Amino acid sequence: MAAAGHVALSVLLGFAVIGLGFVFSQAISLYVTEAVGLVMVVGGALYGLKELRSAGNTDYERQTREKLSKGGDTRVKRFRYFAVLGAALSPDLSILPVFLLAIPLGLGFAFDTAVVFAIASVFALLILLFLGAAGLAKALERVPQKYNDALVGFVIAVVGAYVLLWR
Repeated sequence: MAAAGHVALSVLLGFAVIGLGFVFSQAISLYVTEAVGLVMVVGGALYGLKELRSAGNTDYERQTREKLSKGGDTRVKRFRYFAVLGAALSPDLSILPVFLLAIPLGLGFAFDTAVVFAIASVFALLILLFLGAAGLAKALERVPQKYNDALVGFVIAVVGAYVLLWR
């Protein structure tokens, strides 16, 4: 359910961007695409470097795990469930520049992009879920959070570079 909701929201947001692109001229959408790519490169690289330089807050992570393991009242448990579900359903904003690039190529290409994104996202999320259930989450638990966060920043920067170079 979370994978399907995540993909549906991402694709809907992508088609909203395409709709705006058709309303405005293609020249403006090209400038927006370049600006988005540049922001992704700079922002992703800065975020990745900032996380690598940080000391990492293992005490906070340990305290959070202890609080979660203790349980608590049912309202807190319900809130945590919906917070995780809400995070899983959040749209993938990194796909938006790809939809922006699809505007000059037409609606057919945008539809193909949405289908490939949907299939790849659902399979990737299911594979990660199965790997997590098989013990990968326990193995990766030892990796400091700052490295995961830095990796996210660098992936955003690489996608931004791809957007800038592939026009």
